[in-house]
Amino acid sequence: MFRIPDGQSSVESFYTARGDGEDDLPPGNVSKQQVKQAIQDIADSILRDMPLRLLNTEDGKIYARSALITKFEESNIFRWLLHLTTTRSALEEKQYILKVVKPFFEYTMLSHRWEGDEPGFKDIPQEGVYTLSTSRFDKVRNLCDKARSRGFRWTWIDTCCIDQGSSAEVQKSISSMFSWYRGSALTIIYLSDVVESSSQALLLSEWFRRGWTLQELLAAKVIRLYKKDWTPFSPESNHKNVAEILVALESATGIQKSYLKFYSPSVEHPRMKLRWAQNRVTKEKEDEAYCLMGIFGFTMSVTYGEGDQAFSRLLMEIMRRTGDATLLDWIGQPSTLNTCLPSSPSCFSNAPFATMEMCFDTLPHPVLSFALAAKVVYVFKKAIRRARNSSRVRNGHNTGQELSVEMSDDDGAPHIAKTTSSQSIFLLGRSTSFPFEGSEMIPLARLLEKPPRPYTLNAEIHITVPCFVHEVLSLYFTPVSGSYSCCADGIRPFSLVTSENLEIFTPDRHSSSRYLLARTWDPRLSYDSSHVYHITMPLLRQRLKNQFFAILLERLRDGRFRRVSTGERIVAELERFSPQTYGVRFLHLQ
Repeated sequence: MFRIPDGQSSVESFYTARGDGEDDLPPGNVSKQQVKQAIQDIADSILRDMPLRLLNTEDGKIYARSALITKFEESNIFRWLLHLTTTRSALEEKQYILKVVKPFFEYTMLSHRWEGDEPGFKDIPQEGVYTLSTSRFDKVRNLCDKARSRGFRWTWIDTCCIDQGSSAEVQKSISSMFSWYRGSALTIIYLSDVVESSSQALLLSEWFRRGWTLQELLAAKVIRLYKKDWTPFSPESNHKNVAEILVALESATGIQKSYLKFYSPSVEHPRMKLRWAQNRVTKEKEDEAYCLMGIFGFTMSVTYGEGDQAFSRLLMEIMRRTGDATLLDWIGQPSTLNTCLPSSPSCFSNAPFATMEMCFDTLPHPVLSFALAAKVVYVFKKAIRRARNSSRVRNGHNTGQELSVEMSDDDGAPHIAKTTSSQSIFLLGRSTSFPFEGSEMIPLARLLEKPPRPYTLNAEIHITVPCFVHEVLSLYFTPVSGSYSCCADGIRPFSLVTSENLEIFTPDRHSSSRYLLARTWDPRLSYDSSHVYHITMPLLRQRLKNQFFAILLERLRDGRFRRVSTGERIVAELERFSPQTYGVRFLHLQ
């Protein structure tokens, strides 16, 4: 049997390997075995990006990848290529061979919502679905019929094309789902609750309330909507090109038409994408996270049974990749993994709070990343600082004291202040355990000089968050409104709604620092709208005076804090603050 030597492609092997009977071939010709191997290599490259199993629309049977190759070798296309490809020059036309082979493997995908007793992989007999007459298999049979009528040999449906008994296959299928829909020639969307071709009927479909259908809609390049009786919603071949349907899809999903027509997976604008999924439901809690992996363009391990920790892991991965401060702005139930993290996408139902002059979701893409822009500014200012220090040494002012930056009283310009060398200087971004009273405060001027990241994640699932901190001075419950009235140092009185039972106290009988009102630091407070240049100190002061979203924290015995879950966003406003003493402290949340 002809074999390809290690490290060689099938085409390169033509010049070094000899197949059976090749000695008798005319110069420049290749053997049948060489042609067969080359075609198989091309077919394998196509199959690598396809689903693990597919339904054949002609016989209704399920075929694994290896069986697809066998099916292809039985086809007239394979025999035609094998017969016509006789020379090396012809076989080297790999793009032409790919163009001929690829249509054989083109497949459709079904997007639907599970209903009732859907048949699984083991319910499909070896004889195929066409041998079954019960209504339980109607959806599978109709899918095959519609795909075949559109000229496709293969189709896929999640109910019976995944072996749920194989954890490896489930992991692979979930991780590859977005790419499988993206690679399909057509995605058939079956709307079992739509009986007429009207925008109103389309908008009311439960298909828009399912978690998995979100990525299926975004991934598919070509879609056709089918109503309850399996007739097309519109006669056009691609319903993403039908203006009326596209407007209805935008209205039903809240997703811009540009994303609906073609979506590229990424972690950009994560809060906006999480809001796309806020009203969608999944059968399994973990699927709230797994159905979003493809949208964000990364994968993670699939572990059913972990509950809302799956969404926490998804969110932490997004946070690692983006440093997006708006991910801390949520309401609802916290995760069981960390109180700083939400338990589901529904916690992002509110638009992000407008911390600056405009909403963050409307900001243009930065010319430089936050990390790079901050580093450039930091290096530049560090050089200036060294020059100042050097000047002080030359003038005889080196007293073994270290330098820090504080605010001046008048115009907000920073000046150099002394701190003794025995004092501990808190390093920005360092995750170390410390009590609140002893934590180093980062004054406003240093925030402009080197803005810290909005949070730091670590292996212990603790999250270090830089915050402007205000001690809660009084807290009492108002039965009429069902909310807590709260007063905090330097903050105008405000109210909050929570299902938790909080300790009630008055200004003269409060537990010192048990509760804190925290304003999480957002690095974009220190940048202009282009997200490149640092703002002036007066502008930062003005931004800090604006209303802001806050979180209520409760001190734990180990010095860390937990976030108190609230049913509504806490909106607070500074009543007074001194630029000389106001700054950021780093708190550990768990």
